Amino acid sequence: MIAEALPDLADETLFPRFSEKKLHWLGKRGERRSYAAGDVLYEQGQRDAPFHVLVSGSAELVDHRPGKEVLVARADARTFLGDIAIFTGEPTISAAVAAEPTETITVERPKLRAMLAEWPELGEFVLRTMMARRSWHEREGHGMRLIASRSSRRAFEVRDLLERNLLPVRWYDVDRDPESQKMLDWLGLTRDQTPVLVRNDAVLPNPSAAQVARTLGLRAEVDGERFDLVVMGAGPAGLAAAVYGGSEGLRTFVAEAWAPGGQAGTSTRIENYLGFPSGISGTELARKATLQARRFDAVFSSFHSVVELAHGPDGLVRLDLDDGQHVLARSVVVATGARWRTLDAEGVERFTGAGVYHAAMATDVARCRGEDVIVVGGGNSAGQAAVQLSRVARSVRMVIRGEGLAATMSRYLVDRIEHARSMEVLTEHEVVGIHGDELVEEVSLRDRRDGSVRRVGATAVFVMIGAEPCVEAVRGMLGLDEAGYVLCGKRAADCASPLRWPLGDRDPHLLETVRPGVFAAGDVRGDASKRVAGAVGDGALAVRFAHQVLDA
Repeated sequence: MIAEALPDLADETLFPRFSEKKLHWLGKRGERRSYAAGDVLYEQGQRDAPFHVLVSGSAELVDHRPGKEVLVARADARTFLGDIAIFTGEPTISAAVAAEPTETITVERPKLRAMLAEWPELGEFVLRTMMARRSWHEREGHGMRLIASRSSRRAFEVRDLLERNLLPVRWYDVDRDPESQKMLDWLGLTRDQTPVLVRNDAVLPNPSAAQVARTLGLRAEVDGERFDLVVMGAGPAGLAAAVYGGSEGLRTFVAEAWAPGGQAGTSTRIENYLGFPSGISGTELARKATLQARRFDAVFSSFHSVVELAHGPDGLVRLDLDDGQHVLARSVVVATGARWRTLDAEGVERFTGAGVYHAAMATDVARCRGEDVIVVGGGNSAGQAAVQLSRVARSVRMVIRGEGLAATMSRYLVDRIEHARSMEVLTEHEVVGIHGDELVEEVSLRDRRDGSVRRVGATAVFVMIGAEPCVEAVRGMLGLDEAGYVLCGKRAADCASPLRWPLGDRDPHLLETVRPGVFAAGDVRGDASKRVAGAVGDGALAVRFAHQVLDA
Protein backbone atom coordinates (compact mmCIF):
# COMPACT_ATOMS: atom_id res chain seq x y z
CA MET A 1 0.00 0.00 0.00
CA ILE A 2 1.34 3.41 -0.98
CA ALA A 3 1.14 6.19 1.61
CA GLU A 4 0.73 9.80 0.52
CA ALA A 5 1.11 12.97 2.61
CA LEU A 6 -1.16 12.11 5.53
CA PRO A 7 -3.06 14.71 7.54
CA ASP A 8 -1.66 15.38 11.01
CA LEU A 9 -3.57 13.54 13.74
CA ALA A 10 -2.83 16.51 16.01
CA ASP A 11 -4.80 18.82 13.69
CA GLU A 12 -7.78 19.74 15.85
CA THR A 13 -9.82 20.83 12.82
CA LEU A 14 -9.52 17.54 10.96
CA PHE A 15 -9.34 15.26 14.04
CA PRO A 16 -11.22 16.83 16.94
CA ARG A 17 -11.50 14.68 20.03
CA PHE A 18 -14.81 13.84 21.70
CA SER A 19 -15.02 14.62 25.40
CA GLU A 20 -16.15 11.97 27.88
CA LYS A 21 -19.51 13.74 28.07
CA LYS A 22 -19.99 13.51 24.28
CA LEU A 23 -18.85 9.88 24.16
CA HIS A 24 -21.28 8.97 26.94
CA TRP A 25 -24.13 10.77 25.15
CA LEU A 26 -23.29 9.08 21.83
CA GLY A 27 -22.93 5.69 23.51
CA LYS A 28 -26.56 5.81 24.67
CA ARG A 29 -27.77 6.48 21.12
CA GLY A 30 -25.43 4.40 19.01
CA GLU A 31 -24.48 0.73 18.78
CA ARG A 32 -21.22 -0.63 20.19
CA ARG A 33 -19.30 -2.62 17.57
CA SER A 34 -15.96 -4.42 17.61
CA TYR A 35 -13.64 -4.95 14.65
CA ALA A 36 -10.53 -7.06 14.22
CA ALA A 37 -7.47 -5.74 12.39
CA GLY A 38 -8.23 -5.74 8.66
CA ASP A 39 -12.01 -5.61 9.04
CA VAL A 40 -13.77 -3.11 6.76
CA LEU A 41 -15.88 -0.49 8.54
CA TYR A 42 -17.25 0.78 5.24
CA GLU A 43 -16.31 0.35 1.60
CA GLN A 44 -15.13 3.00 -0.82
CA GLY A 45 -18.02 4.30 -2.90
CA GLN A 46 -20.57 3.02 -0.37
CA ARG A 47 -23.81 4.97 -0.06
CA ASP A 48 -25.42 5.55 3.33
CA ALA A 49 -22.27 4.54 5.18
CA PRO A 50 -22.76 4.63 8.97
CA PHE A 51 -21.24 7.20 11.31
CA HIS A 52 -18.39 5.62 13.30
CA VAL A 53 -16.87 7.11 16.44
CA LEU A 54 -13.63 5.35 17.40
CA VAL A 55 -13.72 4.52 21.11
CA SER A 56 -10.45 2.59 20.97
CA GLY A 57 -8.02 1.37 18.34
CA SER A 58 -7.46 3.06 14.98
CA ALA A 59 -8.53 2.93 11.35
CA GLU A 60 -6.96 3.65 7.97
CA LEU A 61 -8.67 5.45 5.09
CA VAL A 62 -7.75 3.77 1.80
CA ASP A 63 -8.27 5.04 -1.74
CA HIS A 64 -8.53 2.14 -4.23
CA ARG A 65 -7.01 3.47 -7.44
CA PRO A 66 -6.37 1.72 -10.74
CA GLY A 67 -3.40 -0.54 -10.16
CA LYS A 68 -2.70 0.52 -6.58
CA GLU A 69 -4.09 1.20 -3.14
CA VAL A 70 -3.24 4.50 -1.49
CA LEU A 71 -3.32 5.21 2.22
CA VAL A 72 -4.75 8.72 2.50
CA ALA A 73 -5.34 9.16 6.23
CA ARG A 74 -5.32 7.51 9.65
CA ALA A 75 -7.72 8.09 12.52
CA ASP A 76 -7.35 7.05 16.13
CA ALA A 77 -9.44 6.91 19.28
CA ARG A 78 -11.92 9.59 20.35
CA THR A 79 -12.48 10.97 16.84
CA PHE A 80 -14.86 9.90 14.07
CA LEU A 81 -14.58 8.67 10.49
CA GLY A 82 -15.73 10.22 7.23
CA ASP A 83 -16.56 13.57 5.68
CA ILE A 84 -19.83 15.06 4.42
CA ALA A 85 -20.54 11.91 2.37
CA ILE A 86 -21.50 10.21 5.65
CA PHE A 87 -24.02 12.95 6.39
CA THR A 88 -25.50 13.34 2.91
CA GLY A 89 -25.54 9.65 1.93
CA GLU A 90 -23.43 10.17 -1.20
CA PRO A 91 -20.70 7.64 -2.11
CA THR A 92 -17.77 7.62 0.29
CA ILE A 93 -14.43 8.85 -1.08
CA SER A 94 -12.36 6.12 0.57
CA ALA A 95 -12.72 2.84 2.43
CA ALA A 96 -12.25 2.64 6.20
CA VAL A 97 -10.32 -0.40 7.50
CA ALA A 98 -9.49 -1.26 11.11
CA ALA A 99 -5.70 -1.04 11.57
CA GLU A 100 -5.85 -2.94 14.88
CA PRO A 101 -8.56 -4.29 17.20
CA THR A 102 -11.00 -1.40 17.27
CA GLU A 103 -14.21 -0.56 19.10
CA THR A 104 -16.70 1.96 17.76
CA ILE A 105 -19.95 3.67 18.59
CA THR A 106 -21.87 3.35 15.33
CA VAL A 107 -24.93 5.31 14.24
CA GLU A 108 -26.74 4.40 11.03
CA ARG A 109 -27.08 7.39 8.72
CA PRO A 110 -30.91 7.84 8.86
CA LYS A 111 -30.58 8.37 12.62
CA LEU A 112 -27.58 10.70 12.34
CA ARG A 113 -29.51 13.82 11.30
CA ALA A 114 -32.04 13.46 14.11
CA MET A 115 -29.26 12.88 16.60
CA LEU A 116 -27.31 15.97 15.54
CA ALA A 117 -30.50 18.05 15.57
CA GLU A 118 -31.13 16.87 19.14
CA TRP A 119 -27.82 18.41 20.27
CA PRO A 120 -27.11 21.42 17.97
CA GLU A 121 -23.67 22.13 19.46
CA LEU A 122 -22.58 18.59 18.64
CA GLY A 123 -24.08 18.96 15.18
CA GLU A 124 -22.02 22.08 14.53
CA PHE A 125 -18.90 20.32 15.87
CA VAL A 126 -19.38 17.33 13.54
CA LEU A 127 -20.42 19.24 10.41
CA ARG A 128 -17.54 21.70 10.71
CA THR A 129 -15.11 18.77 10.75
CA MET A 130 -16.87 17.04 7.84
CA MET A 131 -16.59 20.14 5.66
CA ALA A 132 -12.93 20.64 6.57
CA ARG A 133 -12.17 17.04 5.63
CA ARG A 134 -13.96 17.36 2.30
CA SER A 135 -11.91 20.48 1.51
CA TRP A 136 -8.73 18.56 2.40
CA HIS A 137 -9.73 15.66 0.11
CA GLU A 138 -10.31 18.10 -2.75
CA ARG A 139 -6.97 19.88 -2.24
CA GLU A 140 -5.11 16.56 -2.20
CA GLY A 141 -6.88 15.27 -5.32
CA HIS A 142 -8.75 12.35 -3.75
CA GLY A 143 -12.04 11.24 -5.22
CA MET A 144 -13.03 10.36 -8.79
CA ARG A 145 -10.61 10.69 -11.69
CA LEU A 146 -11.45 12.03 -15.11
CA ILE A 147 -8.95 11.21 -17.86
CA ALA A 148 -9.57 13.39 -20.88
CA SER A 149 -8.23 15.88 -23.34
CA ARG A 150 -8.56 19.49 -22.39
CA SER A 151 -10.61 19.99 -25.56
CA SER A 152 -13.29 17.43 -24.64
CA ARG A 153 -16.69 19.07 -24.28
CA ARG A 154 -18.18 15.83 -22.95
CA ALA A 155 -15.55 15.67 -20.21
CA PHE A 156 -16.19 19.31 -19.33
CA GLU A 157 -19.90 18.61 -18.80
CA VAL A 158 -19.17 15.57 -16.61
CA ARG A 159 -16.64 17.45 -14.53
CA ASP A 160 -18.99 20.42 -14.16
CA LEU A 161 -21.81 18.14 -13.02
CA LEU A 162 -19.61 16.43 -10.43
CA GLU A 163 -18.01 19.58 -9.04
CA ARG A 164 -21.32 21.43 -8.84
CA ASN A 165 -22.81 18.48 -6.95
CA LEU A 166 -19.92 18.71 -4.46
CA LEU A 167 -18.35 15.42 -5.60
CA PRO A 168 -14.53 15.61 -5.75
CA VAL A 169 -13.03 14.86 -9.14
CA ARG A 170 -9.50 15.31 -10.44
CA TRP A 171 -8.89 15.94 -14.14
CA TYR A 172 -5.92 14.14 -15.70
CA ASP A 173 -5.06 15.91 -18.94
CA VAL A 174 -3.95 13.33 -21.52
CA ASP A 175 -1.97 16.03 -23.31
CA ARG A 176 0.04 17.20 -20.31
CA ASP A 177 -0.15 14.76 -17.41
CA PRO A 178 2.14 11.71 -17.74
CA GLU A 179 0.21 9.84 -15.03
CA SER A 180 -2.87 9.84 -17.26
CA GLN A 181 -1.17 7.54 -19.77
CA LYS A 182 -0.06 5.19 -16.99
CA MET A 183 -3.66 4.95 -15.80
CA LEU A 184 -4.92 4.27 -19.33
CA ASP A 185 -2.30 1.55 -19.79
CA TRP A 186 -3.34 -0.15 -16.58
CA LEU A 187 -7.02 0.09 -17.57
CA GLY A 188 -6.26 -1.35 -20.99
CA LEU A 189 -7.69 1.73 -22.71
CA THR A 190 -6.36 4.07 -25.37
CA ARG A 191 -6.47 7.82 -25.73
CA ASP A 192 -9.19 7.40 -28.40
CA GLN A 193 -11.50 5.97 -25.72
CA THR A 194 -11.32 9.05 -23.52
CA PRO A 195 -12.91 10.71 -21.66
CA VAL A 196 -12.78 8.04 -18.98
CA LEU A 197 -14.26 8.47 -15.51
CA VAL A 198 -12.70 6.27 -12.84
CA ARG A 199 -14.72 5.88 -9.67
CA ASN A 200 -12.78 3.74 -7.21
CA ASP A 201 -11.93 0.75 -9.44
CA ALA A 202 -15.06 1.10 -11.61
CA VAL A 203 -14.57 2.61 -15.05
CA LEU A 204 -17.02 4.61 -17.20
CA PRO A 205 -15.58 5.06 -20.72
CA ASN A 206 -16.85 8.11 -22.63
CA PRO A 207 -19.74 8.78 -20.20
CA SER A 208 -22.41 11.40 -20.70
CA ALA A 209 -23.52 13.65 -17.86
CA ALA A 210 -26.85 11.77 -17.80
CA GLN A 211 -25.07 8.42 -17.43
CA VAL A 212 -22.95 9.76 -14.58
CA ALA A 213 -26.03 11.17 -12.83
CA ARG A 214 -27.76 7.77 -13.07
CA THR A 215 -24.70 5.83 -11.96
CA LEU A 216 -24.12 8.02 -8.91
CA GLY A 217 -27.80 8.15 -8.00
CA LEU A 218 -28.03 11.93 -8.08
CA ARG A 219 -31.78 11.70 -8.77
CA ALA A 220 -34.11 10.91 -5.90
CA GLU A 221 -36.85 8.27 -6.14
CA VAL A 222 -39.95 10.22 -5.10
CA ASP A 223 -42.66 9.18 -7.56
CA GLY A 224 -46.13 10.01 -6.28
CA GLU A 225 -44.95 11.37 -2.93
CA ARG A 226 -46.63 14.34 -1.25
CA PHE A 227 -44.70 17.27 0.17
CA ASP A 228 -45.65 20.38 2.09
CA LEU A 229 -43.21 22.38 0.00
CA VAL A 230 -41.62 21.67 -3.37
CA VAL A 231 -38.80 23.98 -4.45
CA MET A 232 -37.97 24.20 -8.15
CA GLY A 233 -34.29 25.08 -8.42
CA ALA A 234 -31.40 25.05 -5.95
CA GLY A 235 -29.76 28.42 -6.50
CA PRO A 236 -29.53 30.85 -3.56
CA ALA A 237 -33.32 31.43 -3.55
CA GLY A 238 -34.14 27.73 -3.71
CA LEU A 239 -31.55 26.80 -1.09
CA ALA A 240 -32.89 29.48 1.27
CA ALA A 241 -36.43 28.19 0.77
CA ALA A 242 -35.23 24.64 1.48
CA VAL A 243 -33.43 25.69 4.68
CA TYR A 244 -36.34 27.70 6.05
CA GLY A 245 -38.97 25.21 4.91
CA GLY A 246 -37.16 22.27 6.46
CA SER A 247 -36.29 24.09 9.67
CA GLU A 248 -39.91 25.10 10.16
CA GLY A 249 -41.21 21.57 9.88
CA LEU A 250 -42.38 21.49 6.26
CA ARG A 251 -41.63 18.27 4.39
CA THR A 252 -39.51 19.75 1.62
CA PHE A 253 -38.37 18.47 -1.77
CA VAL A 254 -35.88 20.32 -4.00
CA ALA A 255 -35.70 19.50 -7.71
CA GLU A 256 -32.62 20.94 -9.43
CA ALA A 257 -31.96 20.65 -13.18
CA TRP A 258 -28.17 20.50 -12.79
CA ALA A 259 -26.62 21.06 -9.37
CA PRO A 260 -27.02 23.15 -6.20
CA GLY A 261 -25.79 26.73 -6.33
CA GLY A 262 -27.24 28.01 -9.60
CA GLN A 263 -25.30 30.81 -11.28
CA ALA A 264 -24.04 31.99 -7.88
CA GLY A 265 -22.50 28.55 -7.36
CA THR A 266 -20.10 29.24 -10.23
CA SER A 267 -18.91 32.57 -8.82
CA THR A 268 -15.27 32.54 -7.83
CA ARG A 269 -15.75 35.08 -5.03
CA ILE A 270 -18.84 36.86 -3.66
CA GLU A 271 -17.55 39.80 -1.65
CA ASN A 272 -20.70 41.78 -0.90
CA TYR A 273 -22.67 39.03 0.89
CA LEU A 274 -23.63 39.83 4.47
CA GLY A 275 -21.57 38.11 7.15
CA PHE A 276 -18.49 37.25 5.06
CA PRO A 277 -16.13 40.24 5.26
CA SER A 278 -13.40 38.46 3.29
CA GLY A 279 -15.89 37.08 0.75
CA ILE A 280 -17.06 33.55 0.05
CA SER A 281 -16.89 31.45 -3.11
CA GLY A 282 -20.11 30.38 -4.76
CA THR A 283 -19.12 26.73 -4.33
CA GLU A 284 -18.57 27.15 -0.60
CA LEU A 285 -21.85 29.03 -0.15
CA ALA A 286 -23.75 26.36 -2.07
CA ARG A 287 -22.11 23.56 -0.10
CA LYS A 288 -22.89 25.08 3.27
CA ALA A 289 -26.47 25.90 2.32
CA THR A 290 -27.06 22.42 0.90
CA LEU A 291 -25.71 20.77 4.04
CA GLN A 292 -27.83 23.08 6.16
CA ALA A 293 -30.99 22.18 4.25
CA ARG A 294 -30.18 18.46 4.40
CA ARG A 295 -29.66 18.80 8.11
CA PHE A 296 -33.33 19.78 8.30
CA ASP A 297 -34.31 16.72 6.22
CA ALA A 298 -34.93 18.50 2.91
CA VAL A 299 -34.84 15.95 0.08
CA PHE A 300 -32.54 16.98 -2.79
CA SER A 301 -32.57 15.64 -6.34
CA SER A 302 -29.99 16.83 -8.87
CA PHE A 303 -30.04 16.52 -12.66
CA HIS A 304 -33.81 16.35 -12.20
CA SER A 305 -35.97 18.97 -13.89
CA VAL A 306 -39.60 19.85 -13.35
CA VAL A 307 -41.08 19.87 -16.85
CA GLU A 308 -44.65 20.91 -16.08
CA LEU A 309 -46.95 22.18 -13.36
CA ALA A 310 -50.55 20.99 -13.36
CA HIS A 311 -53.60 20.85 -11.12
CA GLY A 312 -53.40 17.82 -8.83
CA PRO A 313 -55.92 16.03 -6.60
CA ASP A 314 -57.27 17.57 -3.39
CA GLY A 315 -56.23 21.07 -4.43
CA LEU A 316 -52.54 20.10 -4.62
CA VAL A 317 -50.11 21.10 -7.34
CA ARG A 318 -48.78 18.25 -9.48
CA LEU A 319 -45.17 18.63 -10.66
CA ASP A 320 -44.06 16.28 -13.44
CA LEU A 321 -40.33 15.46 -13.54
CA ASP A 322 -38.26 14.80 -16.63
CA ASP A 323 -37.78 11.07 -15.91
CA GLY A 324 -41.50 10.30 -15.67
CA GLN A 325 -41.82 10.68 -11.91
CA HIS A 326 -44.17 13.20 -10.34
CA VAL A 327 -44.69 14.74 -6.91
CA LEU A 328 -47.63 16.51 -5.28
CA ALA A 329 -47.20 19.74 -3.35
CA ARG A 330 -49.26 21.80 -0.93
CA SER A 331 -47.08 24.80 -1.79
CA VAL A 332 -44.43 25.51 -4.43
CA VAL A 333 -41.53 27.93 -4.70
CA VAL A 334 -40.42 28.53 -8.30
CA ALA A 335 -36.72 29.40 -8.02
CA THR A 336 -35.50 28.20 -11.41
CA GLY A 337 -33.40 31.32 -11.93
CA ALA A 338 -32.02 32.34 -15.28
CA ARG A 339 -29.59 30.80 -17.78
CA TRP A 340 -26.60 32.50 -19.33
CA ARG A 341 -27.15 34.02 -22.73
CA THR A 342 -24.93 32.54 -25.40
CA LEU A 343 -22.56 34.60 -27.49
CA ASP A 344 -23.56 35.13 -31.11
CA ALA A 345 -20.18 34.60 -32.71
CA GLU A 346 -18.48 32.19 -35.07
CA GLY A 347 -17.02 29.13 -33.29
CA VAL A 348 -18.85 29.52 -29.97
CA GLU A 349 -20.79 26.27 -30.14
CA ARG A 350 -17.75 24.32 -31.35
CA PHE A 351 -15.56 25.45 -28.44
CA THR A 352 -18.13 25.45 -25.62
CA GLY A 353 -16.56 23.46 -22.81
CA ALA A 354 -13.24 23.40 -24.66
CA GLY A 355 -12.16 27.00 -24.18
CA VAL A 356 -15.50 28.81 -24.08
CA TYR A 357 -17.10 28.84 -20.63
CA HIS A 358 -20.03 30.49 -18.86
CA ALA A 359 -18.49 30.18 -15.39
CA ALA A 360 -15.00 30.52 -13.95
CA MET A 361 -14.82 27.26 -11.99
CA ALA A 362 -11.65 26.58 -10.00
CA THR A 363 -10.39 23.97 -12.48
CA ASP A 364 -10.87 26.34 -15.43
CA VAL A 365 -9.10 29.17 -13.63
CA ALA A 366 -6.15 26.91 -12.78
CA ARG A 367 -5.78 25.93 -16.46
CA CYS A 368 -5.36 29.58 -17.41
CA ARG A 369 -2.15 30.02 -15.46
CA GLY A 370 0.33 32.02 -17.54
CA GLU A 371 -2.07 32.31 -20.49
CA ASP A 372 -4.07 35.06 -22.21
CA VAL A 373 -7.84 35.00 -21.59
CA ILE A 374 -10.90 37.06 -22.45
CA VAL A 375 -13.94 37.81 -20.29
CA VAL A 376 -17.04 38.99 -22.15
CA GLY A 377 -19.54 41.01 -20.12
CA GLY A 378 -19.74 43.96 -17.77
CA GLY A 379 -21.80 42.71 -14.81
CA ASN A 380 -20.72 41.53 -11.37
CA SER A 381 -20.27 37.90 -12.43
CA ALA A 382 -17.92 38.97 -15.23
CA GLY A 383 -16.04 41.25 -12.87
CA GLN A 384 -15.60 38.56 -10.23
CA ALA A 385 -14.32 36.12 -12.84
CA ALA A 386 -11.92 38.67 -14.31
CA VAL A 387 -10.44 39.53 -10.91
CA GLN A 388 -9.94 35.86 -10.07
CA LEU A 389 -8.38 35.09 -13.44
CA SER A 390 -6.02 38.07 -13.19
CA ARG A 391 -4.27 36.34 -10.29
CA VAL A 392 -3.06 33.46 -12.47
CA ALA A 393 -3.37 34.46 -16.14
CA ARG A 394 -0.71 36.39 -18.04
CA SER A 395 -3.34 38.82 -19.30
CA VAL A 396 -7.09 39.33 -19.00
CA ARG A 397 -9.07 41.36 -21.52
CA MET A 398 -12.60 42.40 -20.57
CA VAL A 399 -14.76 42.94 -23.66
CA ILE A 400 -17.94 45.00 -23.19
CA ARG A 401 -20.36 46.51 -25.67
CA GLY A 402 -21.03 49.59 -23.55
CA GLU A 403 -18.96 52.66 -22.80
CA GLY A 404 -17.84 51.63 -19.32
CA LEU A 405 -18.32 49.39 -16.27
CA ALA A 406 -19.71 51.81 -13.69
CA ALA A 407 -23.35 51.47 -14.77
CA THR A 408 -23.44 47.66 -14.58
CA MET A 409 -20.87 46.60 -11.96
CA SER A 410 -20.41 47.14 -8.21
CA ARG A 411 -17.88 49.84 -7.37
CA TYR A 412 -15.55 47.55 -5.41
CA LEU A 413 -15.07 45.38 -8.51
CA VAL A 414 -14.55 48.38 -10.81
CA ASP A 415 -11.81 49.63 -8.47
CA ARG A 416 -10.01 46.28 -8.51
CA ILE A 417 -10.18 45.99 -12.27
CA GLU A 418 -8.86 49.51 -12.75
CA HIS A 419 -5.88 48.81 -10.49
CA ALA A 420 -4.98 45.36 -11.87
CA ARG A 421 -1.86 45.52 -14.03
CA SER A 422 -2.63 42.41 -16.06
CA MET A 423 -6.11 43.56 -17.09
CA GLU A 424 -7.36 45.58 -20.04
CA VAL A 425 -10.94 46.77 -20.52
CA LEU A 426 -12.05 47.08 -24.13
CA THR A 427 -15.18 49.22 -24.20
CA GLU A 428 -17.50 49.35 -27.21
CA HIS A 429 -16.09 46.07 -28.50
CA GLU A 430 -17.62 42.66 -29.19
CA VAL A 431 -16.40 39.14 -29.91
CA VAL A 432 -17.34 38.08 -33.44
CA GLY A 433 -15.26 34.90 -33.87
CA ILE A 434 -13.38 32.24 -31.93
CA HIS A 435 -10.69 30.28 -33.75
CA GLY A 436 -8.38 27.35 -33.18
CA ASP A 437 -7.70 23.71 -33.94
CA GLU A 438 -8.74 21.55 -30.98
CA LEU A 439 -8.47 24.40 -28.48
CA VAL A 440 -9.12 28.13 -28.60
CA GLU A 441 -6.12 29.98 -30.02
CA GLU A 442 -7.39 33.33 -31.27
CA VAL A 443 -10.42 35.61 -30.90
CA SER A 444 -11.76 38.15 -33.38
CA LEU A 445 -12.77 41.46 -31.83
CA ARG A 446 -14.82 44.14 -33.56
CA ASP A 447 -14.64 47.79 -32.58
CA ARG A 448 -18.26 48.96 -32.62
CA ARG A 449 -17.20 52.55 -33.24
CA ASP A 450 -15.56 52.04 -36.64
CA GLY A 451 -16.38 48.41 -37.50
CA SER A 452 -12.74 47.34 -37.67
CA VAL A 453 -11.90 43.72 -36.74
CA ARG A 454 -8.65 42.40 -35.30
CA ARG A 455 -7.48 39.04 -33.99
CA VAL A 456 -5.88 38.61 -30.57
CA GLY A 457 -4.34 35.54 -28.99
CA ALA A 458 -6.35 33.81 -26.26
CA THR A 459 -6.75 30.28 -24.91
CA ALA A 460 -10.06 30.78 -23.07
CA VAL A 461 -13.15 32.94 -23.38
CA PHE A 462 -15.49 33.39 -20.39
CA VAL A 463 -18.90 34.58 -21.59
CA MET A 464 -21.06 36.39 -19.00
CA ILE A 465 -23.45 38.60 -20.93
CA GLY A 466 -26.63 38.36 -18.90
CA ALA A 467 -29.34 35.79 -18.62
CA GLU A 468 -32.91 34.90 -19.54
CA PRO A 469 -35.48 33.36 -17.17
CA CYS A 470 -35.98 29.60 -16.98
CA VAL A 471 -39.78 29.42 -17.18
CA GLU A 472 -40.42 26.50 -19.54
CA ALA A 473 -42.09 24.41 -16.82
CA VAL A 474 -44.50 27.14 -15.67
CA ARG A 475 -45.36 28.76 -18.99
CA GLY A 476 -49.12 28.50 -19.47
CA MET A 477 -49.86 28.11 -15.75
CA LEU A 478 -48.29 31.27 -14.32
CA GLY A 479 -48.44 34.83 -15.57
CA LEU A 480 -45.28 36.22 -17.19
CA ASP A 481 -44.25 39.77 -18.00
CA GLU A 482 -43.11 41.03 -21.40
CA ALA A 483 -39.55 39.77 -20.80
CA GLY A 484 -40.73 36.34 -19.68
CA TYR A 485 -40.27 36.74 -15.90
CA VAL A 486 -42.90 35.45 -13.44
CA LEU A 487 -45.45 37.98 -12.22
CA CYS A 488 -45.95 38.18 -8.45
CA GLY A 489 -47.96 40.16 -5.91
CA LYS A 490 -49.92 43.13 -7.22
CA ARG A 491 -48.71 42.49 -10.77
CA ALA A 492 -50.08 38.93 -10.53
CA ALA A 493 -53.40 40.27 -9.26
CA ASP A 494 -53.63 42.55 -12.29
CA CYS A 495 -52.75 39.74 -14.73
CA ALA A 496 -55.27 39.47 -17.57
CA SER A 497 -57.46 36.45 -18.34
CA PRO A 498 -57.11 33.49 -18.70
CA LEU A 499 -54.35 33.52 -16.03
CA ARG A 500 -56.37 35.56 -13.57
CA TRP A 501 -55.98 35.53 -9.77
CA PRO A 502 -58.92 33.30 -8.71
CA LEU A 503 -59.58 34.38 -5.12
CA GLY A 504 -61.90 37.20 -4.19
CA ASP A 505 -61.33 37.17 -0.43
CA ARG A 506 -57.64 38.12 -0.51
CA ASP A 507 -54.95 39.49 -2.79
CA PRO A 508 -51.81 37.48 -3.62
CA HIS A 509 -48.92 37.80 -1.22
CA LEU A 510 -45.86 39.78 -2.29
CA LEU A 511 -44.13 36.77 -3.95
CA GLU A 512 -47.27 34.80 -4.80
CA THR A 513 -48.11 34.13 -8.44
CA VAL A 514 -51.52 33.90 -10.14
CA ARG A 515 -51.81 30.39 -8.70
CA PRO A 516 -52.53 30.47 -4.91
CA GLY A 517 -49.80 28.69 -2.96
CA VAL A 518 -47.27 28.96 -5.79
CA PHE A 519 -44.54 31.54 -5.19
CA ALA A 520 -41.59 32.82 -7.22
CA ALA A 521 -38.20 33.72 -5.74
CA GLY A 522 -34.87 34.94 -7.06
CA ASP A 523 -33.92 35.84 -10.62
CA VAL A 524 -36.91 34.12 -12.24
CA ARG A 525 -39.41 36.63 -10.86
CA GLY A 526 -40.09 40.05 -12.30
CA ASP A 527 -38.42 43.01 -10.56
CA ALA A 528 -35.87 40.79 -8.81
CA SER A 529 -32.71 42.46 -7.49
CA LYS A 530 -30.38 40.04 -9.37
CA ARG A 531 -28.21 39.79 -6.24
CA VAL A 532 -27.42 36.74 -4.11
CA ALA A 533 -28.61 38.41 -0.92
CA GLY A 534 -31.87 39.42 -2.59
CA ALA A 535 -32.46 35.86 -3.83
CA VAL A 536 -31.84 34.46 -0.34
CA GLY A 537 -34.30 36.97 1.09
CA ASP A 538 -36.87 35.95 -1.52
CA GLY A 539 -36.50 32.29 -0.62
CA ALA A 540 -36.95 32.93 3.09
CA LEU A 541 -39.90 35.28 2.54
CA ALA A 542 -41.63 32.85 0.18
CA VAL A 543 -41.62 30.20 2.92
CA ARG A 544 -43.15 32.66 5.36
CA PHE A 545 -45.98 33.33 2.91
CA ALA A 546 -46.31 29.59 2.21
CA HIS A 547 -46.87 29.03 5.93
CA GLN A 548 -49.62 31.64 5.95
CA VAL A 549 -51.35 29.98 2.99
CA LEU A 550 -51.04 26.49 4.50
CA ASP A 551 -52.27 27.67 7.91
CA ALA A 552 -55.30 29.23 6.25
